[in-house]
Parts: sequence; structure tokens; C-alpha cells
Amino acid sequence: MTKAGLGTALSAATTSAGALSAETYGPVINALTMLLAANEQAGTIRSGLEPDDVLLILGFLWRIDPAGDWRAQAGRLLDILMDGLRAGAPTARPDGQ
Repeated sequence: MTKAGLGTALSAATTSAGALSAETYGPVINALTMLLAANEQAGTIRSGLEPDDVLLILGFLWRIDPAGDWRAQAGRLLDILMDGLRAGAPTARPDGQ
């Protein structure tokens, strides 16, 4: 939340049809693809995740109200996201760790 304006910038950079999106979307997706592939290879996330889908679902981070209980909400939402990414992973433990 200390970088609250970053969410708006990331959203504009990855969803608009302008030149900024064209320049930034590819590198963001490439980095996310590498992270997903490394975790899939390590067995810590399920296979077949699409980087576009993961980026889209991460959009909740820049929509959290910075004036509210953002820390607790971000923690809960990240737990749900991570549980979903780990569901069906070969080495995922039942306790989510």
C-alpha cells in the first residue's frame, strides 16, 4: 500500500491499448511465464497455468482500498490465490506451506 499509485500504473500498463501497454505487457508476461515455469518444475504449483490468467487475477491487489484494512484483506486474498496456484501441485502440502 505504500506504493498505492503503482497499482494504477500497472493496470494502465497492462490493460490499455496504447503504446505503454505494448511496451510493458510482453516483459511482464515473460517474467511471469518464467516464474510459473520455475515453480511448476519445482512442483510447487499446479501445471498448465496461463500467465495472462495469473496477471488478471493479481489485479485485486491494486483494487484494495488503501483507507481500509488493506493488510488483512491483502493477506486473505493472497492466501486464496496461492492455495489456488498450489491446488494439484505434486509437492503441495495439505497445510498450504
